[in-house]
Amino acid sequence: MTLRCDLNINGGNRRVIIVGNDEETHEHLALRLTAAILFFDGDPVEPGPNDPVLADIGFVPDLLVPDGTGGITTWVECGNVAENKLVKVARRIKEGRLVVLKEDVHAGQRQRDVVNKEIRNSDKVDVWAWPREEFKRWNAALQESNYVYGEAAGQSLNLVLNDAAFSVDLVSC
Repeated sequence: MTLRCDLNINGGNRRVIIVGNDEETHEHLALRLTAAILFFDGDPVEPGPNDPVLADIGFVPDLLVPDGTGGITTWVECGNVAENKLVKVARRIKEGRLVVLKEDVHAGQRQRDVVNKEIRNSDKVDVWAWPREEFKRWNAALQESNYVYGEAAGQSLNLVLNDAAFSVDLVSC
């Protein structure tokens, strides 16, 4: 599935195409769109495996906010993330932060437990989760072609996706 999105966030405008592979669920694409909106002001990218900024890391994120000097400001993972990947990425990105987006608070709390147990500097990893019912509405509002306008700051979304209005604060887990 492919999501074509016209984003008008915080006074800026950008067209984003989110291409899912065969294994990605609709929910995962919905989380990737969430990430693109949350980090809109940082000019996020979906890097490929040969991107030079990833040379010493060995993994590819769902979304990345570059620092403009060849480093990483924010590494974003959406949905299910292998424990091994989280541990290694947290260790290999020196200055940036790691954010994991989850579809509901329960999944976010489970992810936080894993992070706290397995990652030495677990405070360097943010786990943000949608309230379950709001994420269901978000996922249901997505179409192949989407128009999103409004504001995003920190973990807060105040916007309209197609014809559905959302005022949501993602929960820190």
